[in-house]
Amino acid sequence: MELGTRLARQEARLDELVRALGLEWTDPDDPRVAALGERQPHYPQYHRIGHKRQLAVRELTGKRAPVEQHYRLVVRALVADDDPSSPRWLAAVLVAAVGRRRVQESLLRAVEEGDPYQQVCAVGAWRWVQSPLDDASGERFAAARRDALTKCQDPWAREQLTAADTR
Repeated sequence: MELGTRLARQEARLDELVRALGLEWTDPDDPRVAALGERQPHYPQYHRIGHKRQLAVRELTGKRAPVEQHYRLVVRALVADDDPSSPRWLAAVLVAAVGRRRVQESLLRAVEEGDPYQQVCAVGAWRWVQSPLDDASGERFAAARRDALTKCQDPWAREQLTAADTR
């Protein structure tokens, strides 16, 4: 899956979440972002995504009720983020509000039932919600990841799922 497609999908999931939370994000003109966009065409979108994610995180942090109310949308945004480190923000909000086990179960379902992109994102997000001790959910997760890799036809997703073995 191409970077532009992945970023568009990620931004669409964040837009859904921001709208559901009743928030509004405007894209202010920033000459620095425009200049960086000239060198890296995806940078302006990547920049917007980061701001939208933080807007949602600020709104949800420490507030169990809205996390519960919008749990499905928060998880959808989480499993649409293939960046190695940015999923930690939404993962932390989820774990604090509803508990590690529930979030792990959602990520397991994404690996078991999701499309290749969701599988890659769920595998990446797992590191931010895994228990310090190996347990049955960790074993189930590893098996689901191996199964997803076996069935995956998308070259980018196969590469990411294979690399997850070494992380």
